[in-house]
Amino acid sequence: MRFAARLAGVLLLTVGLLGCDKAQIAQLQTQVATVTINVVGTDAELFNVWDLIEDTNLDGVPDDGMVYLFCESVPVAPNAPPIMIGVEPPWHHSVRISILRADSTEFEQLTDDVYLNPDMNLSPYDDQILLGNVVQKPNLTIMVGTGTCSTTTTTSCQMDPDCPMGETCRLFRTFRWSNARQLTAVNRNVLLATSNPLTDFDAVTYSYRNGKCSESLDPGPSGFAGAPQPFTFMLGKGDTIKVEARKALAPPAELRDVVGNPLTVIEPVIVGRLQVDGINIGSLGGDSTSGPVAGDGFSFFYSSR
Repeated sequence: MRFAARLAGVLLLTVGLLGCDKAQIAQLQTQVATVTINVVGTDAELFNVWDLIEDTNLDGVPDDGMVYLFCESVPVAPNAPPIMIGVEPPWHHSVRISILRADSTEFEQLTDDVYLNPDMNLSPYDDQILLGNVVQKPNLTIMVGTGTCSTTTTTSCQMDPDCPMGETCRLFRTFRWSNARQLTAVNRNVLLATSNPLTDFDAVTYSYRNGKCSESLDPGPSGFAGAPQPFTFMLGKGDTIKVEARKALAPPAELRDVVGNPLTVIEPVIVGRLQVDGINIGSLGGDSTSGPVAGDGFSFFYSSR
């Protein structure tokens, strides 16, 4: 009886397939493949980081509408070397993805020639957020000048309790910190950090490394030719995919500090990953990882069964 039931099932499946056209059958055999490229194996400086808000009247609203990023080197000690941790930095690379269809004898290039330009492709940013042992800072109130006390004077002048009406009073600015955490020098938030207002009166204490974080610029959107990763395509049964990638000869110019030193100090490796229908493919022909040498790359292939 079980054999008869199985035979009936096979016959029904056969009839169902015969009722499908070739396009429908091919669609059943098509898989969604994605390629992503990451850069690993390098270090970047670790910062203690707070959100800095100027709030002189302590009403909880930023005076200038801005929330600044305030950084301190870790450890915060004179002449101490910075702490470096492993990161995945944004890094330029060239890439070419080709496919050999099951009914063809020649590879077809899927990616446009624009992807061969390393400057067009950027691996994802480091987005680590480490809580560590960063503590909240108390509000910082600083005297920044003098004024004349009156009923229409500024809030900062009114904060001076020793100011008789019409006399000279002290002008204050108050800053508060929140959201304590640790970020690396190549974290996207750090790279986009805006110079904070504390540098207006103490540029030495609150300049680069203690206050302004990195002074790099935005390297641009990560992804392939400005489009977000991953690169997605359809892979048919019997098709072979080939992925080739190579690092740029130099790190992005934006990944340098105010004196021109690279924010990363170890040449990274570039790693390619292939997913088929959401499953990581580990058995790849060739190499999916480059060496830790400038301009090095990898080439791997995979055949769908």
